[in-house]
Amino acid sequence: MTLMGTINILSNIVNGLIPLVLAIAVLTFFWGLAMYMLNTADSESRSKGVSIMFMGIIVIFVMVSIWGIVRILQSTFRVEGTTPIVPAAIQRNYR
Repeated sequence: MTLMGTINILSNIVNGLIPLVLAIAVLTFFWGLAMYMLNTADSESRSKGVSIMFMGIIVIFVMVSIWGIVRILQSTFRVEGTTPIVPAAIQRNYR
């Protein structure tokens, strides 16, 4: 297996995990919201629900921010595809 093949496999795995992690973050937020709304009498459970919602929002914000930064860098450096770019000198050494 070549270096480029390995990088492509890792890139595909990471690209496949990103929507999954984002979906888990959104579900976590809604789980905290449900805990907050369903436990109106218990202040400890409500505060736990707020904490879970807050963590879900932070994860969503970080993921979307990184996604935006990557898109800005792609447009700045005119990178059009998602295929990793490996310099020719490195490719020659690992073939």
